[in-house]
Amino acid sequence: MVRKRKAYRRSQRKQQVIKQLQIWYQNDYAREATSHRIAKALDLTPSMHFIDILNEMVSDGDLEVREVHKPGRFPGKVYLLAHSHIITEKYSRRHISVKSRGQAVGQLELPTW
Repeated sequence: MVRKRKAYRRSQRKQQVIKQLQIWYQNDYAREATSHRIAKALDLTPSMHFIDILNEMVSDGDLEVREVHKPGRFPGKVYLLAHSHIITEKYSRRHISVKSRGQAVGQLELPTW
């Protein structure tokens, strides 16, 4: 049985979080999520290290955080995509790698309208 890779760099984890939230947003599944829900979607164990990554993304402007009060519970935080990540994905250019016999021979750049 092949083991699934779990060790990624911090920058790769950030990209995974953004992609997961974008997928949920585009499919109208969720517009916001708790750190526990995001970690489980990425097949991670929820930890303070992962929360530090999310808080770093908030300070960089990639995510926004909102405090939620549920009756009978402690206040919690939910994370949602910053507005820039919702819009720029639609109108960004597409890069297509052209390969010949397994070797990269060029790259095409297509605008999206």
